[in-house]
Amino acid sequence: MPNVVSRLSPLARRRLLLAGVALVLAAGISFGWHRDIDAQTAATMADRLLGQYRARSGEPSRNFGAREGWHWADGWEFRWRYRPCADFVSLRVWISADGRRARFAELPDCAPGQGLGVPALKV
Repeated sequence: MPNVVSRLSPLARRRLLLAGVALVLAAGISFGWHRDIDAQTAATMADRLLGQYRARSGEPSRNFGAREGWHWADGWEFRWRYRPCADFVSLRVWISADGRRARFAELPDCAPGQGLGVPALKV
């Protein structure tokens, strides 16, 4: 296979080298530079997750209290108290500081030791 680069003029080689350096630099910036999201963006993402949970579980919106939010060094945490057992159960979501990852941190279950919220059978 012939060496294509050796047939290029010195000016063309420099341009090719600069284009390669620019491409590597742009890729490094786009993959390595993390910009943190603001509070409103995080809250919008959290509300979207709440909507997804309600749609999948069939839970009415009246079962969830007002949104509470905290900003931590590595991300955002939002919580809605689950009204049927608000003292110890809530729906919590976690959103990374850059907004690339979002997940449920806690799902509401009023009787986690007993399963689906029904009393255990006595045998």
